[in-house]
Amino acid sequence: MKRGEVFQKLDRIRDMSDEEITLNADWIRQVAGHAYSLLKQQPRMVQEQARKMTNSRNRHLTK
Repeated sequence: MKRGEVFQKLDRIRDMSDEEITLNADWIRQVAGHAYSLLKQQPRMVQEQARKMTNSRNRHLTK
């Protein structure tokens, strides 16, 4: 699965109701597996940069 497809599917999951999530649990697990594979493939430097961006956003939200 391509990166763009994974992002689209993650967005669909985020917009699902609790009932839809229950009904689509197997599909969600598959998407999560693809997302995990993509994250594992990223170079360490990109992961660190993403972590820094997330941390700065989280700090901004807690202020």
